[in-house]
Amino acid sequence: MTEALHTLLTWINAHPNWALWLLFAITLLDSLFVVGAFIPAALPLFAIGALVALGALELWPTLLIACAGALIGDIFSFWLGRRYGDRLFNARFFQRHPDIVTNGRRFFQKHGPYSILLARFLGPLRAITPALAAASGMRFWLFLCADVVGAFIWACAFIMPGVAFGASLGLAAEVAGRLASLLLGLMVAMWLTFWLATAVTRVVGRLASQWLPRLLGWSRDQQHFSRHGLALIDDELPETPALLVLAVLLLIIAAVLLYLVAGHHLHHYPTRLDAAIFQWLRDVHTPVGFTLAQRLLQIGEWPVYMPIGAITFVMLVILRKPHAAAHWAAALAFGGAIALGLYAIPLLPPPFHYFATTLPDAAHGRDLVLATVTYSFLPVLLSTAAASWARTTLYATSALILLLVVFAQLYLGVLWFSVALLLVLFGLAWTALLGLGYRWHNPERLPAVRLITPIALTFFIALSLQWHRMPPPEAQPPVAKQAISLQHWQQPRTVQRLPLQRQDATGRARQPFTVQWAGELPTIRAHLLASGWQEPAPLTPRQMLHWLTSSAPIDQLPVMPQVNFGKHPSLVLRRPVDDDHQYYLRLWPSSFRLMDGRTIWVGSVMRQEARSFHRVLRYPVATDFNPPLQPLLADLPDTQHRVIGPVWLLW
Repeated sequence: MTEALHTLLTWINAHPNWALWLLFAITLLDSLFVVGAFIPAALPLFAIGALVALGALELWPTLLIACAGALIGDIFSFWLGRRYGDRLFNARFFQRHPDIVTNGRRFFQKHGPYSILLARFLGPLRAITPALAAASGMRFWLFLCADVVGAFIWACAFIMPGVAFGASLGLAAEVAGRLASLLLGLMVAMWLTFWLATAVTRVVGRLASQWLPRLLGWSRDQQHFSRHGLALIDDELPETPALLVLAVLLLIIAAVLLYLVAGHHLHHYPTRLDAAIFQWLRDVHTPVGFTLAQRLLQIGEWPVYMPIGAITFVMLVILRKPHAAAHWAAALAFGGAIALGLYAIPLLPPPFHYFATTLPDAAHGRDLVLATVTYSFLPVLLSTAAASWARTTLYATSALILLLVVFAQLYLGVLWFSVALLLVLFGLAWTALLGLGYRWHNPERLPAVRLITPIALTFFIALSLQWHRMPPPEAQPPVAKQAISLQHWQQPRTVQRLPLQRQDATGRARQPFTVQWAGELPTIRAHLLASGWQEPAPLTPRQMLHWLTSSAPIDQLPVMPQVNFGKHPSLVLRRPVDDDHQYYLRLWPSSFRLMDGRTIWVGSVMRQEARSFHRVLRYPVATDFNPPLQPLLADLPDTQHRVIGPVWLLW
């Protein structure tokens, strides 16, 4: 993924005009009459903002191009409204969705010229408001004034968060390019999931309201359906027998599919797709990413979702909603039965058994079915008779939670991708079946606000307790060091045996190691401090606030830590140059020591510069990984040195 991002940035740097033309086309289409309702411009604008922060595009031309595209699209829509008037809204699309025009007219009558500005942030309304304004007789100069302000605010509102995120990606890239790729990929996946969940909720709701009544009427007209019919959607028939039969069928289908896809006796190794996805995620393994995934993993563990299930059931009983409480109990009971039944199926060992990765904490992969049922059926209950925006928000939030859980399980190697996909689909299938039965058999209107508060509070308390119970990382046993003589160490062949480049968490080479130092760490620190080196700014929340300034000196800006084979440096010091530049030293222990017991440390000295990213963030960036070391290390007290190629040996 890092290579793909680098390729994209290289292409944009080589063809910035094409990137700006693409931005213009996106913002233009987003503003066109009707067409704009189907163009998700928010994500592209956010991504463009991230590219601005990474230096691929300039900020002001990008904002002006986005604003120009939005203006031209709105002006064209305004012309359509002036040219065709109310006839424009008699098209078949608006006859099928009359509420769009009704809501748009009501919104325009209530807010007047301000509706041009506000509608830019209100989804489908932005695509018809300019035409409605023209059809209502609004003067063009008044429309243009409001639209210029609205388009500029809209462009800033979606591009500037991307700039801030891109600047933070640059900060993460100082730690590891893989971490930056992971954060970017996760952010894009969350955005797409939220958008897709919102769109699917609206489409499925509309189709269900159109087709299910027809299907029910047809089943009642058929003699062979006259007795049992489609019991899930027929309020004249009991739903429980149908749900029992469907639950058993779902369990059988799930067991067969899981065994066919990942059965231990059918497959000795995972499919190519499963292996490729895990290898790709393994490529972005970092200590920070691993810690994040461990915490996200707890959302899908029973100590978190079971308290949610319990408090929801108790609240439904207290509120005297027996129908909803019975369906909630059925959701958890059958979901748990499916999860337990799947544990009896012999599957391939999870990915962390095949690869040298850390054993995940409290990982019960097949519980993903019950976690999916818990987090997906909850919005079914809460959204009964709720407004459209509330219903879509609840379903989209549920989808985001499930995405984070699945991401954590895949990243940590708890489940193969195909297994995780099937488990989520089984959970969603049971939710859909139970939801149909509930919605078509006298559903109870629930006070969503009164329920959401204790449920959310229980979720955060249970998750906090689970995080608190997580064991600390296991201490690594000391590595046995090979003893060599001073003369042997100073031979070029021996120097080549020690690490010459920093290795990231995946074992890939990064910055060069230009220093090999034999000695006790306190002694090395004392010698460096005596020659003008200083302790760097600590990486604390208070100190990190200096990143948000545009003029802080570099000595007040903390530097993000880097890892070598998953370990942080044992010694970090800085050598000041001026308020914007410094030299930065990092040392890690090697697997060698001298005969007298002194450890040989390896590390690097790099030149850093404090850079500001569009006045959003200011932090040190490495500009030279191989600066001249003669003025920095040659005059250290009580220290000898020898230079072999690019490597300095000190003792």
